Amino acid sequence: MMSAQKEPKHPFTPRLSRERIQETFVFGLLRGMTFFVLFCAAFLFWDILSKGAGKVFEGEGLINWEFLTEHPQTLHVIGEGEDEIKLSSSNYYRLKDEKMYEKWNTFQGTFDYNNKRNQLFEASKAIQNEWADQSLVLAEARFIEREQRKVSDKFSFWTELVTNLESTASDFEIKREEVLPMVSQFMLGHFEKERGRLQLLSDQVTLFRAQQYPKIENLTKENLKQIQLAYNQFLAQAPQTYNLAMREFGEEVTITFNDFYSKEGPKEFGRFAEALVAYSSVRQAFLEEDQNMSNWDDLQQCLSPFKEAMAVALPSRDFAYSGGGIFPAIVGTLLLVVGAMAISIVLGVFCAIFLAEYGKSGKFLSMVRLAILNLAGVPSIIFGLFGFGLFVIFLDWNVSLLAGWFTLAFMVLPIVITASEEALRSIPQGFRESSLALGATKWTMIKTSVLPFAMPGILTSSILGVARAAGETAPIMFTAAYAKRSELPWEGLEHWTDFFFQGVMALPYHIYVVSAKIPQNEYTADMQYGTAFIFLLLVVGIASLSIMLRNRLRKKYRW
Repeated sequence: MMSAQKEPKHPFTPRLSRERIQETFVFGLLRGMTFFVLFCAAFLFWDILSKGAGKVFEGEGLINWEFLTEHPQTLHVIGEGEDEIKLSSSNYYRLKDEKMYEKWNTFQGTFDYNNKRNQLFEASKAIQNEWADQSLVLAEARFIEREQRKVSDKFSFWTELVTNLESTASDFEIKREEVLPMVSQFMLGHFEKERGRLQLLSDQVTLFRAQQYPKIENLTKENLKQIQLAYNQFLAQAPQTYNLAMREFGEEVTITFNDFYSKEGPKEFGRFAEALVAYSSVRQAFLEEDQNMSNWDDLQQCLSPFKEAMAVALPSRDFAYSGGGIFPAIVGTLLLVVGAMAISIVLGVFCAIFLAEYGKSGKFLSMVRLAILNLAGVPSIIFGLFGFGLFVIFLDWNVSLLAGWFTLAFMVLPIVITASEEALRSIPQGFRESSLALGATKWTMIKTSVLPFAMPGILTSSILGVARAAGETAPIMFTAAYAKRSELPWEGLEHWTDFFFQGVMALPYHIYVVSAKIPQNEYTADMQYGTAFIFLLLVVGIASLSIMLRNRLRKKYRW
């Protein structure tokens, strides 16, 4: 039998060729790279969402409202392990006040509280005689006498050093020509100490030393006498300052004591104790050391049980910028994005209309389009430096909301112009011709027959611009944001126009601050991921609104 012949292959049967192998390899490579990018993006978003959600939804209730509605604060951590309590500054001091009131109420319930209160009342009344008119007149005379006696002793010693140069040089083991410079340094050091001792006259003592410096530098016996005479005259005027200060601080002591005596609360007592501390700094320099010291000592003894009653120890570990919330940053980000996009869309659409409808094709228009495309690739930090130089320094807008608006607007402007021009060019030419045929002007034609139908494409560009404007840190850092800006933009304004010329906080800059500008610890990560989570939701929310508006316009202006 004849061997069976092989059946011929079908002409359309796939054959394994070099081109087929290359196509399979390239397809597999592209698919693998695509899945790798999707995996990285999914991992990034999952990392932010999982860790950030832990911060946003921690604590009592479903949502951590403190994180969303408070300003950044210091985090106070009380205890360790399972008993650890994390409190922001406001909650920490609220808890401390509660414990203080509990301790104070216990103190008020003791059997000898009324006795101690009456003793404090009598001691306070006794000390109030110190700033009575008659007492102050006597204190002024004693102050001048005491200070001039000290000046006389000090200058007598210096005069003796200057008079006997040989003896002084021998005693201090220096050369004869070094005696006068040494005494000059003694005098300068003395006046420096006087600045600290006579704190109310610190500026006046500095001015006196500056005026007398030529004589101190070129010291002679005659110059010493002149300086002593001038300083005595200066001290003769000092009691007026101290007299006024004693009255003012004394009146504050009286007011705060009466407030405490009528309400008997720990905070009222705290204000009274602070007023006494301020008064004692003036009293110590003005009155003699032994003058009325018994009354003052009695008052301090009477204060002791009250101070003990309001002293509350609540030890904690403190971490800056790791507590509180990010509400000012959320508001600042919204204001920056909305303002920047409003400016960029208005400018970008008008530029796109000129390029697409009015501009004549040629080298100039090609150069303009090329420049716009190149601007789209400029790093954001360059725009930040540009905005800092132009708006902050040259136009003197300072670091403000307005400077941030225009800087971010110029940064996203190339994206808006390019996408808007493409959207305008995609409108069929028949729309234009039919409108012109009905007698409309060119601007009327653009406004009624072209621009409405191009709006969905223009809004697409705004979606891309929102993501970039909201996510940039460098332009915001240079032109708009303050790291420690915790107030809302409309708070503390002297005039409504100040709203535009003050800095704000923004989420990207806040993330930068808590990630790189403060000491890192186990609690800063929660703040970082929580801020990134809210930031992501904010950008997605704004972009979603733009998409919804775009889809609605597409349905309305379908063609």
